[in-house]
Formats: sequence, structure tokens, C-alpha cells
Amino acid sequence: MNLHEDEHKEIVASVEEALAALISKKDFSEITVSELVKKAGIARSTFYRNYENKEDIIRSSIQRTLREFDAQFSPKTLDERYEAKYILEVWEYIIKYNNQIRLINKAGLANIYLDEFNHHLLNIYSTKGLNLQDKIRLFGLAGAQYNIIFNLALQSDNRIDMKKFEFELEHHSNNYTLNL
Repeated sequence: MNLHEDEHKEIVASVEEALAALISKKDFSEITVSELVKKAGIARSTFYRNYENKEDIIRSSIQRTLREFDAQFSPKTLDERYEAKYILEVWEYIIKYNNQIRLINKAGLANIYLDEFNHHLLNIYSTKGLNLQDKIRLFGLAGAQYNIIFNLALQSDNRIDMKKFEFELEHHSNNYTLNL
């Protein structure tokens, strides 16, 4: 990694941490760029060199975590994303990014997650020539995963772990694939 990349990662981390701290104290709509850059310890010009607006911080964070998720779990086809094994991987994502998901929800920006997930899936699968039925399945998958993530992440961590355990037991005893 070069110096510029390291510096960019530090800026991103400080802006995301500052935004998370501010969201925990007040409504997202009340947070100003001025207080955000002050809390992050960066110049206003640095903020605008990296982001267009506050929502862009959320978009950037979501895009990065979606890329990390797919790099780790690598579902190759749309059908693989419906398999119980993949749903268990989504659970791991929920546990890992629980705080981020809760902050996005608290900020009233969960719709950005769905929008970014739709774009993410379209980018992955558009090279494979999606027909209308595939696009409908893709958007259905995005909506289903969005609901799984935001409904489960808003529950306590212990309940998420217990439900995951129950799902694993059911999956192993039935050995099924989810068909949506």
C-alpha cells in the first residue's frame, strides 16, 4: 500500500467514526459538515475531496462492506445467494456489522443500503446478461436480504446468535435450499 492509500483509509476511518459518534448523540439531519470535520479532525476541503455530502459517507461504507462480504463468501451465481449456506453467511455479516447497520437505521438511511445493494448485485451479474426474470429475482433477493439484515440486526446480539443456531439446526436436519 502506498502513502496516499494509507492516508485515504485514515481519513475514511476518522470520518466514519466521527459520524457514528455524532449519530449516537443526535439526528442525522441535524449533523453539519462543519461539526463532522471538526470531530474527525480533518479540513473541510479534505471532506469534500472524499465525499459529496454526509449521505455519501454511508454509501461509501456500505459499498466497501458489500465488496468485503462478496470477497469473503464469493457467491458465484444468483441461485447460490438463495441457498441456506449463503443465508448463514449473511448472518455472519449481520453479527460483524451490527453496529454499522444499527447506525444506518438510526440515521433513517436504511433505504440507502437497499439502493446500494441493488446496484452492487446489478454490477456483479449484469456482465452475465440478465433477462427481465433474472432482474426481478435479483431485486427480490436484495429486498429479502435487506429485510433479513435490518430486522435481525435491530434485535439483541444474543437473539441473533440463538436464531442463527436454530436456523443451522433446521438447515442441517432438513438440508434445504431457500426458494424465493
